[in-house]
Amino acid sequence: MPAQRKIPPPWWLLGYLAQYQPQALLRQLAEAGLSADQAYLAAQKTAEILPNKDYRRLSKTWAVRRLRFRSLSN
Repeated sequence: MPAQRKIPPPWWLLGYLAQYQPQALLRQLAEAGLSADQAYLAAQKTAEILPNKDYRRLSKTWAVRRLRFRSLSN
């Protein structure tokens, strides 16, 4: 019999699932009564109130990701 899974902390799981398994996360949120639109709206509102330093990091990460995607598609 395999050992029981030791699940990582919820804060880590949320970040991991949002980045690597967004559809699975959205399905579970929908089952809990939160629509995808509500989840996206919450993310947008959170980004709008981030301190400048954190928002710049978020913005730079997104820009780098887009650049890498464009580079790989060429």
